[in-house]
Amino acid sequence: MSPPPFGGGYAFKGRMPFVKVVQGIIFSALCVPGLVAPAFAQTMEQSLYRQAHEAVRANDQVKFSQLRARLIHYPLLPYLDYYQLAFRPGAADYDDVTRFIRQHGDTPQSNRLERSYLTYLAQSQQWSQFLRFYPAKPSSTDLLCQHYQARYYTGHQSEALQEAGKLWLSGQSRPDACDPLFQLWQQAGLRTQEKIWERMNLAFEAQNPNLIRHLGAQLGSGMKGYGDQMIALYDQPVRAMNPANFTAAPPSRHLLSLGLARYANQEPDAVLRQLGEIARRFGLNHAEVSRVEKAAARRLLLDRSSDQRAWLDTALVRLKDPELVELRARLAIWEQDWRGLEGWVKRMPMGLQKEDRWRYWMARSLEKQGRQKPARDLYLETASLRGFYGFMAAQRTGVPYRMKNQSVAHKVPDWQSASRRWPFLLRVRELLAMNEITAARSEWIHNMDRNSVAQRLEFGHIALNQGWHELAILSSIRAEAWDALDLRFPLPLKRTFSQMAQERTMNTSLLYAISRQESALYPLAQSPVGARGLMQLMPATAKETAGKLGVPYRNEQQLFDPAMNIRLGSAYLKRLLDVYDGNRILAAAAYNAGPGRVKRWREQSDNKPMDVWVESIPYRETRNYVQNVLSFDLIYQHKLQQPLRFMSERELNHAY
Repeated sequence: MSPPPFGGGYAFKGRMPFVKVVQGIIFSALCVPGLVAPAFAQTMEQSLYRQAHEAVRANDQVKFSQLRARLIHYPLLPYLDYYQLAFRPGAADYDDVTRFIRQHGDTPQSNRLERSYLTYLAQSQQWSQFLRFYPAKPSSTDLLCQHYQARYYTGHQSEALQEAGKLWLSGQSRPDACDPLFQLWQQAGLRTQEKIWERMNLAFEAQNPNLIRHLGAQLGSGMKGYGDQMIALYDQPVRAMNPANFTAAPPSRHLLSLGLARYANQEPDAVLRQLGEIARRFGLNHAEVSRVEKAAARRLLLDRSSDQRAWLDTALVRLKDPELVELRARLAIWEQDWRGLEGWVKRMPMGLQKEDRWRYWMARSLEKQGRQKPARDLYLETASLRGFYGFMAAQRTGVPYRMKNQSVAHKVPDWQSASRRWPFLLRVRELLAMNEITAARSEWIHNMDRNSVAQRLEFGHIALNQGWHELAILSSIRAEAWDALDLRFPLPLKRTFSQMAQERTMNTSLLYAISRQESALYPLAQSPVGARGLMQLMPATAKETAGKLGVPYRNEQQLFDPAMNIRLGSAYLKRLLDVYDGNRILAAAAYNAGPGRVKRWREQSDNKPMDVWVESIPYRETRNYVQNVLSFDLIYQHKLQQPLRFMSERELNHAY
């Protein structure tokens, strides 16, 4: 998180050369994992290109220019031109920068150069040039702040200050680049005590205690007591239960409702017992009471508590909060209260009722109430959809699984024709050939976003024909082409997946499904918590699994090797399947959330039906994960031309 605004102030310390602004970007790009020179036979041009990279590192302009002259027709020449422009000594040349962006707009380097040049112009206070170079409103917050700073210094003070106030008023900390604009706004006398208080409330709702404290220190003597009380309530919400801490004054009353809502998330029963009396004593308005009631209701629902049930159901009808109604329907599923489930689904907004999830559960509730005809009709409607609930409905009714596949509308051009029309394809091929996979993905995404949905699909099929499977998946996502199964579910490394599945006595389709869900088949995928590779193995799990297999394991970088990742990942998955007697539902949940959590959930579930248990997994991520893995498994069975089976009888009838 960035430091709060105004931290340390802002002092411009001279014009920063454009070369310094861009060097950090280039060096960080050159140091991305996977961009090291691989052990393969390079072409002459690839070798020269790598030497040019080294010349960039050494800032050897003479050697760089010599190498560039030998690469005039090389697809990655725009990359070298970007480096050459960025490292040119002296001040930046406006015409050269705009020329590069105009000529190479189909490269991600054009965006990087554009951003870097705007940053340079802002840091060197060239405000007229800033607006001339980019007159539109930037999308990023830091550049938007600099845009309005430029507007301020070019005669549009009123507009700039008005927009500065809007940007400042956020529950999140703002980038450091916004500090100069906010100082202008403050110097104009617009950062009032009321504005500070308003932002503190936004920070409280956003659960940003550092910003609350930072803003509280800026309150004057008239409001400082309220600011201190807000901080205390955030840290110790139980203080809201002591009436002596509050008065009927609007700021104090508002703090009381904030504190009660926060404490209701911990002790809903205690808050609800006193809420009526507190509301009357301090004159809490409807919005303040509703805030507390929603917090209490949410906690009761998440805890699956039977306490306060009469109050809860009455309050939910009155509050009409769609999220809470959906949570109440989930509680009815957990309790297998089929009549209640029907009632709560009917209270959902119509758009929510029509989702395949709630159509399935409405059919399930009707079925359990003995209303077989409407239940079957609703099951059949749901079975026409591809996905977890459609597949469940199809299995329950015995109709074929829906596997609608959207193909490209016309013939995909051959490589020669396509690469002549879209030069970025040649750049992608070169980057992949040199194992610069991250750069290739950036190039691909940049060009997806510049073209139509139809062209994105076309690019996806070109990628598929070239064996660029992860880029085919990216194309389907960028095009939101959910029916393009050939693009969404390719079959890379088929021999490796099949061999490992055979060795582990599991279906190849399941291995593909886990990998597709974990990484979208991107071999260099890395999660924020450190999971790596196709099957997203944590290094500790990989090391332990390798030891049990007797496989040499040197370091976590090996997990980016697809063969090693599949070997270890399939062994770990097999171990989980053995623990759960081949049950993919439990194994998938454990693969995502860990066996310990699955053990705890099973202890709490008291022999629930399969679909009830899956729907009641407490973590939304794991719930979606399990549903996706099972659905992807069936789709890959279809792709591999295997007999289709969504759930085994054992999985379906197991008591969870």
